[in-house]
Amino acid sequence: MCALSTDTSFLGRVFDSYQNMMQIAACVRESARQRSLKRVRVLELSRRTTGLSDYLPEALITNFPTHSNDAPILSDPVSLPYPDKSFHACLISDVYEHVPSEMRPGLLSEMLRVTEGLVLIGCPNGNEFVSRLDRMVFDFIWGKYGERFTPLAQHVEFGVEPIEEIVKSIEARGADRVTVLPANYVYRWIHLILIYFDLQHQTSYADVFEPFNRIYNERLSPYDYREPCYRYLILVPTIAELDMTALNNSLTGRFEKPAPVKETDELLVQTFRELDASAADRLRASSIEIARLRQRIAELEAPGIEGRIKQVVSGIRRLVERNKQRD
Repeated sequence: MCALSTDTSFLGRVFDSYQNMMQIAACVRESARQRSLKRVRVLELSRRTTGLSDYLPEALITNFPTHSNDAPILSDPVSLPYPDKSFHACLISDVYEHVPSEMRPGLLSEMLRVTEGLVLIGCPNGNEFVSRLDRMVFDFIWGKYGERFTPLAQHVEFGVEPIEEIVKSIEARGADRVTVLPANYVYRWIHLILIYFDLQHQTSYADVFEPFNRIYNERLSPYDYREPCYRYLILVPTIAELDMTALNNSLTGRFEKPAPVKETDELLVQTFRELDASAADRLRASSIEIARLRQRIAELEAPGIEGRIKQVVSGIRRLVERNKQRD
């Protein structure tokens, strides 16, 4: 589990993104505190925008893209264009499982090479349980949108490794200390991810669902850094002075009590109903606006007065011709 301070300006963001970025920021911040760094240099290897700079504004963050339109663009073998020990921290989140398995050892080696401090790897656990949940979500997206969701398809194409195998691969690259932190408590993750794809995926009305995310992130997210989990955050120190025991202890969460959870559950249900009503109102308003726009398009496509006169004259001529034929 992970006891993280909540920043209310980000509480309305999608739950797993919020959880993951808060955990990463807390780890980087604690490692910087131990080293008395006021301006920590961070290399983020990412396949999409994560918003890390929002959660870690005091850091000097360098972004290096790993994908373009969901396709890996890392060189093979992997080579990062930075000198040795260029950064105090280097991280990937939601990237490792989206690159071909044969490129992963090189990716880990490069991350360790350019880091003088802490390497962070956030990724799902490759076991049968997680694979079944991935399949459930993939099928849901296909059934609702008719969409082959590429990130989940890559889990199958490239393979999701068990955490134990990733740890062994890291140790084979010379790391002698590896800490594994759980995240995304799976029995909540599966419900929330399906709610996301049911309501928030491919919609421009993010503000409608902001209250739901805010309640969950504020009241339940701090308890979701525990087993069994969908995702882990792997920490690898590359310097001896980092106290990983102290870091781990500083990120230990508080005990979850049934009463507040029950209260939050009731509040979430109430909020969901209100959002459903709000979404229905917006749909009705959108339908009215669509009808108005269609009417306007029809008016614009209709012939002008001169064209209508020609249509009338043409109709009269056809009528006269038919009458002549009858005579």
